[in-house]
Amino acid sequence: MWAKTFHGWPALLFYFVRYMERTDFMAIHRGTQTIETQRLLLRRAVPEDAQSMFDNWASDPDVVKYLTWPVHSSVKASQQVLQDWINHYVQSDYYQWLIVLKEVGQPIGSISGMDPNEQLSSIEIGYCIGRRWWHQGIMTEALQAVIHYLFDTCDFNRITARHDPNNPHSGAVMKKCGMKYEGTTRQSGRNNQGVCDTAHYAILKNDWDRPALFSNGLSFKNDTELVQTLYSRLDENSRLNRSKAARVEFLTTVRYIEQYLAPEAKILDVGAGAGEYSLYFARKGYAVSALELSDRNIEAFQKKLTPQDSINLVQGNAMDLSRYPDDSFDIVLLLGPLYHLHSEADKLRSIAEAKRVCKPDGKLFFAFISNDMVILTMFHEIPDYFVNGDYNKETFRCDDFPFVFHTIDACRDLLRAGGIKILHEVASDGISELLHDKINAMDDESYAQYLRYHFYICEKPEHLGASDHLLFIGEK
Repeated sequence: MWAKTFHGWPALLFYFVRYMERTDFMAIHRGTQTIETQRLLLRRAVPEDAQSMFDNWASDPDVVKYLTWPVHSSVKASQQVLQDWINHYVQSDYYQWLIVLKEVGQPIGSISGMDPNEQLSSIEIGYCIGRRWWHQGIMTEALQAVIHYLFDTCDFNRITARHDPNNPHSGAVMKKCGMKYEGTTRQSGRNNQGVCDTAHYAILKNDWDRPALFSNGLSFKNDTELVQTLYSRLDENSRLNRSKAARVEFLTTVRYIEQYLAPEAKILDVGAGAGEYSLYFARKGYAVSALELSDRNIEAFQKKLTPQDSINLVQGNAMDLSRYPDDSFDIVLLLGPLYHLHSEADKLRSIAEAKRVCKPDGKLFFAFISNDMVILTMFHEIPDYFVNGDYNKETFRCDDFPFVFHTIDACRDLLRAGGIKILHEVASDGISELLHDKINAMDDESYAQYLRYHFYICEKPEHLGASDHLLFIGEK
């Protein structure tokens, strides 16, 4: 099991998840529904939980030290609290879960959503867990699940939490879940220690869709599982079409593909995402086969298909194209798989499979995320990234998580090791991400001229490194 934790924001997620600020606030109350995670079951309380509540956390002075309710002196006290919760479950705006650790089979803590504010579409979260299960990532896992539920199912816009600064571990959980520190108010609260300062944290729904949530506690067994997890949270469906700036990469790639398209060309789109390239070329009359790994991307792709779209869409892995015969496609696109394959062997295997199914005179297109430009782009978003960013401060190599980054030389070495003759090296989106606000504000005439300028410089060696995404075109 791999587990990765970052103190900054993982690079490149901005390109998948930039959204407009939300202005319409209206939560849809769903109440306390069951939520399941890898290790946990979050569910409603029942009377039979009283003994577990008492034994596992409510009777422990260390657990309630910084909380506002007193330690339970008997099981009867736990019974009374649980019955109060049970009585309120009929209300759709009542959110109170017990945290059940699956391997234990009984509740070990609780988490709740309190005081929903209809005007602001906001809610506060409080939580506690038995001392035996501290510092194991369990509370973080539970909080992430509840945040996900309140944003995605109930459509809240703002979620808050607070803690006594003398209990920094509680604040650490909030940070790990992407909540932002908003300040400390002095002598503004009271808990079992008396009057106390209060540290305030919050997360907005559009923050939830941004990278912070991917920087902590993400566990996966292999690249396939990581892809499934990433794209269950990222909106690949709009990545290439959400704005003029985002469209530059797509238009550049299409421009190069079209240079090599014959009228009867057959195209294989490996790692097809939500179908942006496949649909474009299929609707121009080309025979397109598409292979995609992510469940969510497959679902988004299928929703866009019409009866007139003749695309053979299948779910599969770039390292196994055995369903396709040798020498069967004129154009083979790998515009995503090399963002996700960590080992050199897996990268070379995917390249070998692409070569195998490509005709002898066919062309292969490979997309990479540029290591060197990531640092500058992240600095554009995060002022202290040069000091606190997730890269090696000596070598300037970004950590390959959750995406895999390549320098230009690494791209060249990999493709040559895979037996690819490189024909073009292209800065596919250039500095469009850094200039996204200005580009998106352009009128059509200005945007068309910007594209002409981009096409003019995108193969110049002196501009190649100044691009978030790289496109390499080659042949066997």
